[in-house]
Amino acid sequence: MKQTDGKSTDIRITTEAGIVRVTYRGKVEFDLTTKMLRDVAKIAVEDNTRLVLIDIRDADYKLYHLESLKHAEQGRSLGIDSAFRIAFLGAENEEMLGYVENVAVNRGYRSKVFTDESKALAWLGSDAT
Repeated sequence: MKQTDGKSTDIRITTEAGIVRVTYRGKVEFDLTTKMLRDVAKIAVEDNTRLVLIDIRDADYKLYHLESLKHAEQGRSLGIDSAFRIAFLGAENEEMLGYVENVAVNRGYRSKVFTDESKALAWLGSDAT
């Protein structure tokens, strides 16, 4: 956890039922997100999975346009490649979700955004792209 501008950033990574789950709370920061992506790739390799759920419902990523692009472009060098299936779980009515999905898909990732956790988990477990 890191304090930034009075807000704390809390990133937790767990695995359950073959899915690497990231819970990201607080202000989204480039360096912390880079480390999180490296950690996710490492854990996925160790657990022999390529399924990832990134819960950003409590993340403050409203000004994250440029950094989303940078992370999508760096993904492969961080260990996240097109073999991964990545579901983003966001808050209802969050305009940034469509942008996040477009950036990921346009960079060749199997990625989709959701506001319903059960639908995100179902998509991760399906063979759909």
